[in-house]
Amino acid sequence: MKVLPLVLLGVVVGAVISVLLIVLRTLPVQASAEADDIDNLYIFFLGFSGIIFGIVVLFLLVAVYRFRARPNDEREGDNIHGITWLEVVWTVIPFVIVMLCAIGGLIVLRSGDVEAQARTSGQQIHVLGYQFGWKYDYLNQEINLREQSTLVLPVNESVIFELTSADVIHSFWVPAWRMQMNATPGQTNEVSITPTKIGTYEIICAFLCGVGHTGMNSALPDSIIPKVQVVSKADFDAWVAKQKDDAAKAASSAAADSAAGSVD
Repeated sequence: MKVLPLVLLGVVVGAVISVLLIVLRTLPVQASAEADDIDNLYIFFLGFSGIIFGIVVLFLLVAVYRFRARPNDEREGDNIHGITWLEVVWTVIPFVIVMLCAIGGLIVLRSGDVEAQARTSGQQIHVLGYQFGWKYDYLNQEINLREQSTLVLPVNESVIFELTSADVIHSFWVPAWRMQMNATPGQTNEVSITPTKIGTYEIICAFLCGVGHTGMNSALPDSIIPKVQVVSKADFDAWVAKQKDDAAKAASSAAADSAAGSVD
């Protein structure tokens, strides 16, 4: 069996597979500043995966055909103890590929300084995951939303999410933004994003978190999770003012009720 021609043929087959995977990929709309770099990294991974798949499957098919047992042939196969150079090759090549993928991922995740922007001039939001929903507190706006309230964000403004969980591990994911982060009990994880398109976007818990997990996918009909809304700066400011006004009225009403109760 000639190895080099098979490798070259495998590369060609793999390249065709890679092109098909890239052309036919079905990704959500890009709605964040980070999405383009993440999609490019995804294409990079697809390219490697397709080529490796083509080479491995081609060698597998040739080996299965060539070294198959013939009818009535019950002899033992050759006892091969090892081929050192081949073992080195199939160890080094995957290592190099994995390192390239890891370096590419690190570059993309560390590109820009979205977190610093969010802390200085953007929005800081504490996200609490629970079975089965999300609760949002706008730390720099001093707004505490009720459970199952809509997450509203201004377009083209950086935001940092501080995520934790009240019970089990959840995963906060808006596919249009591409970024995803776990919400873990007793731990605060952070993820930064810059929404770039006004619109309404799905929010999903990407971890199986219990019997009500499917309800944490806003795209499903039975979900009680409101979709994320990205609005203009003016609309966001108006929303913030309304939230604060509603909170002030609620506090005033509660104080009045308390005073009336003490008089009674």
